[in-house]
Amino acid sequence: MDFFEAQEQARRRTKWLMLWFVLAILLVVVLVNVFAYYLLGGRFGENESTLVSILTVGIILAGSGFKSLQLNGGGAVVAHDLGGRLILPGSTDFHEKRLLNVVEEMAIASGMPVPQVYVMDDEEGINAFAAGTEPSNAVIGVTRGCLLRLSRDELSGVVAHEFSHILNGDMRLNMRLIGLVFGLLIISIIGRTILESLRYQNVSRRNSKEGAGVILVVVALGLGLLVIGGVGAFFGQLIQAAVSRQREFLADASAVQFTRNPGGVTGALKKIGGLSTGSKMRNAKATEASHLFFSSGGMFSFGLATHPPLEARILAVEESWDGHFVSSEIAGLADRKENWKPKESSRRDGHFEGMTMAAALDQLSAGERWGVALGGRIRDGLSEAWREAGHDREEAQALIFGLLLSKDDQLRKRESRFLEEKVGREGGQAALRWQEEMRGLHSSRKIALMEIVLPTLRSLSDGEYRRFRELTQWLIASDGQVDLFEFMLERVISRHLGSHFEKRGFRKTRYRVFDHLLDEGNLLVSAFAGIGSRDPEQADTAHAAATQVWPGSFRRAQVSTLEQLGCALDQFDQASPLVKRQLLVACGKAVAHDGKITSEEAELLRAVADSIGCPVPPFAVEVEEGEI
Repeated sequence: MDFFEAQEQARRRTKWLMLWFVLAILLVVVLVNVFAYYLLGGRFGENESTLVSILTVGIILAGSGFKSLQLNGGGAVVAHDLGGRLILPGSTDFHEKRLLNVVEEMAIASGMPVPQVYVMDDEEGINAFAAGTEPSNAVIGVTRGCLLRLSRDELSGVVAHEFSHILNGDMRLNMRLIGLVFGLLIISIIGRTILESLRYQNVSRRNSKEGAGVILVVVALGLGLLVIGGVGAFFGQLIQAAVSRQREFLADASAVQFTRNPGGVTGALKKIGGLSTGSKMRNAKATEASHLFFSSGGMFSFGLATHPPLEARILAVEESWDGHFVSSEIAGLADRKENWKPKESSRRDGHFEGMTMAAALDQLSAGERWGVALGGRIRDGLSEAWREAGHDREEAQALIFGLLLSKDDQLRKRESRFLEEKVGREGGQAALRWQEEMRGLHSSRKIALMEIVLPTLRSLSDGEYRRFRELTQWLIASDGQVDLFEFMLERVISRHLGSHFEKRGFRKTRYRVFDHLLDEGNLLVSAFAGIGSRDPEQADTAHAAATQVWPGSFRRAQVSTLEQLGCALDQFDQASPLVKRQLLVACGKAVAHDGKITSEEAELLRAVADSIGCPVPPFAVEVEEGEI
């Protein structure tokens, strides 16, 4: 399973999505004109038709534009619309804590920030969704039925399915689809609103002939728009089905690879089939988001299901299935034990068994590398104190401050005094303590800790966030220079928290061919060749090996400022997924030319990937010695 290729396919589908949307608008415009002609009779001419057409198109586009702007707030907007309640990090509820643990393991294993998690308390069916414009503002939502009725393995299968939608690029496509579908539904919403407004009409006016005539016209208008809006809803459903159905098979297959457990996904699907409520959603807004769900929400679908039949999905994973669904009961208190542990892969000579560096780079996006078991091992490798700190608003900030404190004793004392003035003595001392504890920590664990911290930092108020950003920027600049680690950490914070607090929307893809970014790519590869080499000659050799497949001849560039690297990364952030993969493979080859990647090099390589919107999972690590 190649996630970069899957993302590219999802990006290409956007063009077809827009074509279908335009065709649906044209049909709705025709229907509105026909309705207006019969409603107005002989008073409907060419000028009136033009006006009605412009008005109809304007209403649909305005509705889509409004919804798309609203969705710039990220997945949390969708979660709130669907009645979701944010599960706070550190929740002590058994089922909520189990869900948070599963999501954290998935995020660590996939190399992306831990999403915020929502539960839909009023939904008894088994269902889930992933929503967001990018991994930085993604959320995972599950129904109360999903939370209570599934085993940990089954819950892991469902969550892995939703993570695959994020990693395959489906989530971004699905968010765009919500905006378009809402535009097609807006005519129906207007018709329903007109009919509902009749309840507030004065009774005496209804009894008069004039009033009765007005009421009849209003009823006719409301019913007509409701019917026409139903046609628009039909085409919205058609587009949802066209986009969603095949992607569900892909997500199921990805989830099986991710968890190494086919029974997780199929177990959840069997329980949906055996439950009277199935995966049905009650929320009225579920229709416009029906393509987001793990399974069909059971809404009125005009005979067009957004998901393949349960039987087909189960058989695609489990060919020997006997055709019987499974009944599910809500677990009692006696069953509330957290006995599950990630399946251990074999180990040899004290090392985690994994692929060679060459294979890792050649298969950078292969699904076989994405395993929740590794995420579980790395998470378990973090002390309980670190995990608890990552779930506390003040301690989470102190952890980041600790990463930025200087290694120089005198400068560190000055930085500590500054922190104590700004956040109090306790906060300043906590930063010092965390710096000491994290010294020498392997990159996989350090990055995992940052990924756990991010959802906690998203819960800061706007004022707390501004203070946090000011303090991190001061710590970075306190010694008068910015090293590469500080630069990368700043980009990670800016990307993942900025996307949340500053409501950044969809990014456009500007570069689809790597040749258009050769100079920027050469600059980044040159930087990595210098990091992984002992002398200029070795750096030149590493650079030549990394760029040998590029068109033309390139010399290793001299990187004079980190701003140059920032500009180059900004350009690649606007590139297509396949172009990004070419860059990451070249950077990896540059640092691995000497046959190994140190913890620091792996840390920087993954930070570069993160800063251009490409989550990269942890490499097969030798945690004990800090090398790959």
